[in-house]
Amino acid sequence: MKRREFFKNGFIVISILAVSSKMKILDAAEYASNLAKDYKTKIVGIIKSLKEEGSNLVSKIMNGKKYEFDPSVHYPFDGGIKDEQTGYQLFFHAHRENEYGHFHTFAKDEDGELVHLVLISMNESGELTGLSTVNRWVTGDKYVKADKLKELSSGFFMNPSLYKDGRVIEFINNVFKAYQNEINKIFDKRDEWIKSYAAKYYREPFEDRNYEILSEKKINLFNH
Repeated sequence: MKRREFFKNGFIVISILAVSSKMKILDAAEYASNLAKDYKTKIVGIIKSLKEEGSNLVSKIMNGKKYEFDPSVHYPFDGGIKDEQTGYQLFFHAHRENEYGHFHTFAKDEDGELVHLVLISMNESGELTGLSTVNRWVTGDKYVKADKLKELSSGFFMNPSLYKDGRVIEFINNVFKAYQNEINKIFDKRDEWIKSYAAKYYREPFEDRNYEILSEKKINLFNH
């Protein structure tokens, strides 16, 4: 009887621990979801505040320059905006069909080498429309696997004071927080695509000009 009682009590304890662990996981997931919603609300707030001023994020990042559909023209200026303290940087330009323009975002790894994170697509109204990863020939950066990209992107932060209208940088910071889950998924999809390409062609895809975007996620900001 004592042995049976021991196993019974042990089972109860294990069940309680399992339920407790599951609740913690659910609580963490709910917290992450609510946090993402908060950052999406901040993004919408930035877009609306600029609209009330008769402006938008694209107009702001163009820095008074005319719109040019040319990959060599970078906004707000050549070299983009760099945060020397955090190692993150960005620039905006336009050259892809069916897209008004996009931000490129970068990090520096522990060796100080530049790593491209995500491409952030924008429409003419200055609204976020998508997130993508790009082939290495596009930006000439260092290739790292998805796990490292996730690590670097999770800490993305640039000081808003680095640009004359800090809302542009705040927007980018918020995108990384609001869409962390989606960003992680396109990193995984990128690695899966690279693996599939290598298995098919017996070579790496990094210089194949036929492939610019390796994975993407369309975003409908006002229907999330």
